[in-house]
Amino acid sequence: MRRTVVGLFSSLEQARRAIVEIGEESLANNQVSLVIKKRSPAKEEYATEIAGYPAPGTLDDFHGLLVQVQDINLDRIGSVEAGGSVAGAISQEDKGLAEVLGYYGMDFDRARYYEDQVATGMALVVIETNNDKVNQVANILLGYGGQQVEKWSKTLNHRLRAKQG
Repeated sequence: MRRTVVGLFSSLEQARRAIVEIGEESLANNQVSLVIKKRSPAKEEYATEIAGYPAPGTLDDFHGLLVQVQDINLDRIGSVEAGGSVAGAISQEDKGLAEVLGYYGMDFDRARYYEDQVATGMALVVIETNNDKVNQVANILLGYGGQQVEKWSKTLNHRLRAKQG
């Protein structure tokens, strides 16, 4: 059975490192999505001019790690960069991020919370994996600084909780 693990990152580099490890461990079979609020072009140009290289905070470094990387305009958030199956669903279904997260079994209130966090600049990572790998994926996200890491199931429509000892 497939499960979904989601997490928020304050740093795109932390998210990248977590995604790389998940890929190296073959825990997600290319079912990795990432959504970030797009920076204004003026800020990116200024950072590039000052530093001499492209500013961090874009998904340019994720080509090869994510499929379907694209810019998408969302009503509640504004312009985002997204990659993976979440990006495909948002662009094809003309839905908001919260509605798309519902496809993964997340309840709407919690999905709206994650959508709001992306609007404030957090990076959202969504990983689909097999049930036997879900805890390992969650631990990797936590290990690289993931916040609000949760596990969801399409069939249960509520967060999965660890068994109490």
